[in-house]
Amino acid sequence: MSSSEVRAVLVDAVRELRPEFAEFQFTGDEHLSAELGLDSVARVELLVVLEEEFGIEDEVDPRIFMTPATMNALVEQLATTEDFCP
Repeated sequence: MSSSEVRAVLVDAVRELRPEFAEFQFTGDEHLSAELGLDSVARVELLVVLEEEFGIEDEVDPRIFMTPATMNALVEQLATTEDFCP
């Protein structure tokens, strides 16, 4: 899966979790917590969505979702995670 595929799924998931961003044009530089309001529970929900979408359930360490500050940083983190992108 490509970074653009991962990003597209993340954007859709964020819009589902935060309907107020339905029409928002994401750049990827938005801060996940400060600007998008995604707490640790919401980040785990993003992980679940990605695992289901890409058929890799229970293979990704949820801790990788807690460190990145922006959507771009999260996509980059996932792209370098072997369990996510074999």
